[in-house]
Amino acid sequence: MARSPHHRSTATTTKCELVHTDVHGPLTASLGGSVYFVTLMEAATVFITAPPIKSKGMVPNVLKARIKQLETLTGLKLKRVRHDGAKEYVSRDLQAWYEDKGIISEKTAPYSSQQNGKAERANRYIMERARAALLDAEAEEELWAEALSSAIHVLNRSPKTGQDVTPLEALTGRRPDVNGFRVWGSRAWALKPKQQQRKLELRTDVGRFVGYTVGGKAYRILADGSNKVFERRDVLMEETSSKAIKKTSAPGPSSRPFLTAQTNGDRKDGAIDMLDAEAPSGDEYAS
Repeated sequence: MARSPHHRSTATTTKCELVHTDVHGPLTASLGGSVYFVTLMEAATVFITAPPIKSKGMVPNVLKARIKQLETLTGLKLKRVRHDGAKEYVSRDLQAWYEDKGIISEKTAPYSSQQNGKAERANRYIMERARAALLDAEAEEELWAEALSSAIHVLNRSPKTGQDVTPLEALTGRRPDVNGFRVWGSRAWALKPKQQQRKLELRTDVGRFVGYTVGGKAYRILADGSNKVFERRDVLMEETSSKAIKKTSAPGPSSRPFLTAQTNGDRKDGAIDMLDAEAPSGDEYAS
């Protein structure tokens, strides 16, 4: 007896009708202590969000928060959630929440991951993008969460095959501003806030660009010689090469850093811009 072939579904969905979700990991512990990430993909727009988490026990809180944000952005109520039936998706608390929200929980058949293939393909794709960024910048594996979040930030603002608009525009109706895109791992000089400046000290903190902030109005910088990630709006970057993220020497006289300060304070890409970036404590979804 042979297994029946799995045929790819050709059914179309409307916005906020269906979300595919899956958990990926474990991975090397990130700077914030995360070892998993939870992928949620809105089926109609292919908009992806994948917050990093420390344990699978955080999945219910992630799911509730992300669905609430999607509903707020679209003004629509989600109808269905499709998952693999893992215990983190079928807890008693989460089942009660599904019922209260009127959401249908669709569990795929055992050992039939193809039925939730969109979420698994999304996992592979965004991991490939994150891995490429880490390798190109010669960065430590612990930075995977920053690389992953940055990759998703760009993907949601990039055209997809068969779509006339980007996933973010399809979801929110607002065209994204991509002027702030930068090469991941670039050398960065971040201007210190006036309150931290001293007359005889350097006015910049030096590090590497590793991501975008929530709202996309500033950059996340990994400070040289430490695991500290800070956020700044006014930043100079050298984008000619993203190699050697661990280097601490300044560029030579021939180098020409390009001013990449984020100056547009009125950007309205959507409230879910960079909500996948790790919180400083890494426990945003702790139960």
